[in-house]
Parts: sequence; structure tokens; C-alpha cells
Amino acid sequence: MGVMSKLVKFLCVLVVLAMAGGAGVLIGWIVSRKGDVAPIAVPPGSNQPILAIAPLAESSGAAPRAANLARHNREKPVPSPAPLAESTAWQQELDDVLLSDTNVNTKADRIRAMIPTAPSNAQVELSQHLVNMVQDDHYDGAAQLLTNPATPKAVSTVLMNDLLNRNNGLKLPMLLGVARDDDHPLKDQAREMLELLLQEDDGTNWDQWSAAITTWLQNNPP
Repeated sequence: MGVMSKLVKFLCVLVVLAMAGGAGVLIGWIVSRKGDVAPIAVPPGSNQPILAIAPLAESSGAAPRAANLARHNREKPVPSPAPLAESTAWQQELDDVLLSDTNVNTKADRIRAMIPTAPSNAQVELSQHLVNMVQDDHYDGAAQLLTNPATPKAVSTVLMNDLLNRNNGLKLPMLLGVARDDDHPLKDQAREMLELLLQEDDGTNWDQWSAAITTWLQNNPP
């Protein structure tokens, strides 16, 4: 009986050890499976990097935003540059005038004729050349440009600033001509200059302004 009892105990120990070993293997296999990731197939010879996949919650709006941005960039109008011929033709013509052998009044006339049809970004530069060229005794063309309410304000401003440096016999009547035109963009500035120069304010009584200018010129001859 003693031998049989020992044999039974020995067999029980073997069974317990076998069960423990099997359980350990099973647990190890289960744990190892948690880290398994199916490999990403990459075509042979491809140089494309393998990118990590962002969590779905964080990337759900990225693709639509990127697509909207790309579409916006495609649809955004791109301003067309001015044709080269248009942007340089007036410059070439101006150079021809400045380098010509004609007198300054003739040059002034040619420059003045260019202003109405020149590109808007060129008109101010042309008007600056005009006031540098035109003489007081040849101011009729520049006067027509200044008093014309359709002349761009930027051009009229250049002419007005230059007018303040002209002789009083030219300056005061010209200021009156601008001030009395309700459509002229510089009418208020012209009237303010008259008030400052003549030291009086006749409002919109243009006949009184004209008389005041005549009197002032008689007392202050050019």
C-alpha cells in the first residue's frame, strides 16, 4: 500500500505540473498576441515612407479641411499683370520727350497730352514732369487740366501744390476757378487757400471773391 500511495502522489504532481506549464504557455501566447500588428505591404522598390496612421478622432476633419483649402487656392482669382507693352510704352515716350531737342514748353505740351490716356499709375509721375517743365507764361494747357473736374484727383493735387509756388497773378485766379466749381474734388482746398492768402472769407459769393482778388493784385502787383 505504501508503494501505491507514493505512486499516486507522484502522478498527481506530474498532472499539476503539466497543467501549470500549459496554462503558462497559453497566457504567454495571449500576451504576445496583443502586440501583433499586421505588416503593411510595400511594393518592391518603392521609396515611399511608411506613415503612422493618426487616430480617427483626431484626423476626421483634416482631409475635408485640406481639400477645402486646396479648392479655395484653385478658385482664388490671380490678378493678371499689366501687359508689358502698356507698362513701358509711356515710359519710352516720356524718355523720348525729355531727351528731345525741343524747348521746355513744347515738352510740357507733349507730356500734358500723354496724361489722360496714360495708365493710372503713370499719371502722377507725368504730372510731376509737367509742372517741372511748364512756364508761367505758357500755363494755359496746365490750367485746363487743373480746372477740369474730371482730371484724376491725384493729378490735380500735384498741379495744385505746384500752383502755390507760381506768381500771384496766375495763382489767385486759378484758385478761384477751382473753388467755384462744385464738382471739383479740390474746391474746398482752393477756397481755404484764398482765405489764407487774401485774409478774408466771402463764402460762396464768387463775385465778391473776384473783386477781392482784383483789389489785392492792384495793391500787391506780381
